[in-house]
Amino acid sequence: MRTHIAEVLARESVALAVVTDSAELARWRRQVVEELMTPTSPYVLALRETCDARARADFLDQWRGLIAETVDRLARSGAVGDRSHAADQTRRADVDAQKTAVLILAALQGGSALSRIARDSGPLNAALDLALVPFAAAGRNVPDEKRRTDT
Repeated sequence: MRTHIAEVLARESVALAVVTDSAELARWRRQVVEELMTPTSPYVLALRETCDARARADFLDQWRGLIAETVDRLARSGAVGDRSHAADQTRRADVDAQKTAVLILAALQGGSALSRIARDSGPLNAALDLALVPFAAAGRNVPDEKRRTDT
């Protein structure tokens, strides 16, 4: 399991570092959904229940940190969303990066569990839609079609 955790953190470190706008956020989202819908993916294997609760907690905390850095960078830059609406700009500037990162991570974990059971990415995408509300423009780049995957 430790090798899966290390691989996911390495991939996420690279993938999230390049997220600077809504297009990159949508690309990251599509990639992570694909990983979580692939039964043999290191992402799925790293999120599985294990006896080593400490390693799993550390993994989730590190991933949350990577996501929080990305959320903070996006919120401060104003790179996502419709810049023509002052209220939207203020809302994005007020985004709590740590809480939003926890919400995104919860959506990834819970949504992927539901999606694996249903063999349908719909629940995962629905969870991410809600978690990414502060960056709603990124959601417009995600296709609405549901992709079925065998688990």
